[in-house]
Amino acid sequence: MPARALITVIGALLALVSSSGCPREPPSPPPKPTVDTRAIVDVGPYWCDVIPRQAVRIISGLSLPLTESTWGVPTTHGGCLLRNGYTRFSLYWSARGGDQALDLALENFGSRRLAGLPADLGEGLIAYTGESSGTNPYVVFMLFRCGDERPWMGIDFSEAAKGRNVVADSIALLRIARHRYGEIHECTDKPA
Repeated sequence: MPARALITVIGALLALVSSSGCPREPPSPPPKPTVDTRAIVDVGPYWCDVIPRQAVRIISGLSLPLTESTWGVPTTHGGCLLRNGYTRFSLYWSARGGDQALDLALENFGSRRLAGLPADLGEGLIAYTGESSGTNPYVVFMLFRCGDERPWMGIDFSEAAKGRNVVADSIALLRIARHRYGEIHECTDKPA
């Protein structure tokens, strides 16, 4: 091999070795989004008088600002919406018509039930409706006792944070809401 050709081959090999460098480790995968693992606890401030703001944020994963609007007669019935562009969370309650409201909830959402409620919480359900109903896709309903009355609460929300257990979170939220209702209405909350 002529000297000129040998120099060209050696030069090409040196260029190849210097451009490849040391063996590289494969790139690291992007970090996985972290799941908020905090428990749903009864800590103020509250939305809708009975729902901890922190709980809504943890369950939904929403961090955007929300505007609260409420209505009703504090002694008998009411409602509350949390909005940002559209309704992200709503709560309706009444001290009357609980059996009829439960029947309607079961009729409308029973076939899409994720879970019933624990017996110590009351009667009701937790459902995922998808996008097919007039509500947000996650629907929670509870009929319970407070003193001599049988009030009910219906909650729906637009989204659940990935990695959270929507059933366990909803049950924890209902426990807090029922207890806060009892405090506000000065009655002992218990299962229906």
